[in-house]
Amino acid sequence: MAAATACGGGGDGTGGGAHGPTGPASTAAVAATGTAPAARMLDQRQLEQAAVAKTDLPGWSTGTQFGHGPDGVTIKVVITDVARLPKVSPAACTALAGIAMGPVSPGHQHHALFEQDVTRDVKDGKDDSVVGDTLLAYQPADAVGVMKDLRASLTACDSFPGGQGERYTRPVPVAAPSVGDDAVEYTITQVVDGDDDGDAPVDVPFRFLVVRVGATVVVLSAMGFPGAHPEIPAEVVTAQIAKVAKLG
Repeated sequence: MAAATACGGGGDGTGGGAHGPTGPASTAAVAATGTAPAARMLDQRQLEQAAVAKTDLPGWSTGTQFGHGPDGVTIKVVITDVARLPKVSPAACTALAGIAMGPVSPGHQHHALFEQDVTRDVKDGKDDSVVGDTLLAYQPADAVGVMKDLRASLTACDSFPGGQGERYTRPVPVAAPSVGDDAVEYTITQVVDGDDDGDAPVDVPFRFLVVRVGATVVVLSAMGFPGAHPEIPAEVVTAQIAKVAKLG
């Protein structure tokens, strides 16, 4: 679950500033042929091979959550039938809720999934940032639909309930880096109710970057402490999207 596993990170809160400029994944192919390459849906093994590994990202380590990961760990993947997911109210928040609590897209069926945490190795006093990293394989038209629905949800949704009594509120689009074939980035706040001892509710900030590369959708996420401005480090974005583009 993206909201449960993504954590760490800090920053100044400026939109998209952590990523740096990079070109779209399909630019080279377009320049060489004059047309964009046809998207193909990856199978489970191909999707796992497209996941960023420690060898791709010096100074970081990976920890598999679902699938066979580059760390050698295997955790069984069960593909959710998204048609059976509980309905979200208000309906305009469906796409945002799917990313926050999946991350999946309730309106579009994925056919393979890999999920891991990418953790900065603690060294020289640097923070131990953790980035949630999920790859999902779709039919090409569904991958495009995921991004369309997410944009519409960001425009129309104010808040929605989570799955364990928490609530998500204040989704705010921010400038996404120029990566992949399409990218959407936003911040959102998870409000956790206070406990029976009278503690006040806690606002937990999250940041999500959703990138489409062909028929593959990559969801990168970071969580911060209350009052912080979580960022998704540029080196993680660059390495993960480049690997998907190469193998996808």
